[in-house]
Amino acid sequence: MLRALIRGEDYPVGFDPGKAAAAGRSLRRKRARMVAGAWPALKIGLGESYDARFDAFARTAPPPQHGFGYTDGLAFARTLGDDELTDDMRVELLLARAVIAGPPRAPRQRRGVFVGAVILRAPRRLLIVHRTPRLGRRVHVLALGRGR
Repeated sequence: MLRALIRGEDYPVGFDPGKAAAAGRSLRRKRARMVAGAWPALKIGLGESYDARFDAFARTAPPPQHGFGYTDGLAFARTLGDDELTDDMRVELLLARAVIAGPPRAPRQRRGVFVGAVILRAPRRLLIVHRTPRLGRRVHVLALGRGR
């Protein structure tokens, strides 16, 4: 039943489709609010399309077992095209990857060393994040030439 509510279709016999659809929308909106709270740049960057885009994602992706808004947001962000990501969204994504490992459907807390980088567009900069168990997380920003 929960899967049918999440997908918004194929309700079991005997359930009122209107009420089931309303319950499913409510569950997906709750997930969207949790993701927006954990990933504010993602919500702001997608603007008015956020709700519809997340609803479409939530219909096909079951809620995560752990981390809820944080890991759900990471899975959602990974579905976006590179051209859709604002610099703020890129920063959020890289910081999340420093903490969360594994595939989107089975995220887990990252252990060990992480090093990741992303090029930010305006102004052009290289953001490097590294995390080690004893030293914690460090962030470095390097200015890049105009290039391209």
